[in-house]
Amino acid sequence: MKRRDRENDYRRLQEELAAGRLRSVYVFAGDEDFLMEEAAERIRSAILGDDRTAVNRISGKDAPLAQVLDMAETVSLFGGPRLVLVSDAPYFARTEKDEDSVRRLLALSSGPYSTACIIFCCPDWQAAAKTAKELAATGAVYRFGPLQQAALESWLRQRLAAHGKTASSHILALLVQRVGSDTRRLAQEVDKLAVYLGHRKELDETAVMEATTRSLQGDIFALTDSVVSGRPARALTLLRDLLGAGEPPLRILAMLVRQFRMLGDCRELLIDGCVQDELAAHLGVPPFVADKLAVQARKTDDAALARAFDLLLQADQDIKRGRVEQSLALEALVVALGQKSA
Repeated sequence: MKRRDRENDYRRLQEELAAGRLRSVYVFAGDEDFLMEEAAERIRSAILGDDRTAVNRISGKDAPLAQVLDMAETVSLFGGPRLVLVSDAPYFARTEKDEDSVRRLLALSSGPYSTACIIFCCPDWQAAAKTAKELAATGAVYRFGPLQQAALESWLRQRLAAHGKTASSHILALLVQRVGSDTRRLAQEVDKLAVYLGHRKELDETAVMEATTRSLQGDIFALTDSVVSGRPARALTLLRDLLGAGEPPLRILAMLVRQFRMLGDCRELLIDGCVQDELAAHLGVPPFVADKLAVQARKTDDAALARAFDLLLQADQDIKRGRVEQSLALEALVVALGQKSA
């Protein structure tokens, strides 16, 4: 499934909720569980307002589809709307054998929202399954995947705006580079930054660098980018920061090897004509990571990559055979890599 399709589903849901359009059935499919939780909370708020108790939360592993439908269709003793939130829903990863329940579900999905709503969260989803196809035809299926750079920036702006804060595109890119593209972790860091800023409205580089917890992946990306761009002095500073923060040299080396392997794979895919939107799926990485790799891949060539792998192998052998102290071996490595790229 193309990430653009998943992103369009996510955008479609946001537009529907902003316009006040609600459904009786929502099927959330994919692996971005935090975005699913966020969307489910928006629906809950739209249906129930401040009431957080009138939600039936069940696991699909423990309840057949018929039981879920019964819960939604049973009139509450106190009246008012009803919301059933089903986690780990297994009904759409296969052909559902309970045909009567499938008919009931499709009838509910096709009709207008009245007072009952079911949200199915499905980590496992088979789009080819008959029930899945029929639900998708009603527009009830929303696929959640990692957001690519533009959508991730928009999402971050919204979270900052909820705290009364703003940030430039450059600062948002710095935040993602430092923290990573995981939305759950980004949300936590934005909340922390809002407290750190206090009365200040504009998020700046100082706040990002001082108040966020950086990820090793983000630092390795920055280090590799400095090397590929021919900035060995900057790469050396980043490496020393990592070592000073207590990162084991062998772990840093392993991450550098992985990064250059992905860089080589990305370059081959681009040469073979792979379009930008499909890189993430082929590489098995989040969209933002794929976008960064594509930028780096266009800055290098086959000869530079071949020499980089030779240098990485030599550093690995020097460290494992005790020829050079680990930190010094890494420093010599990043300097040599950066000089070659210059």
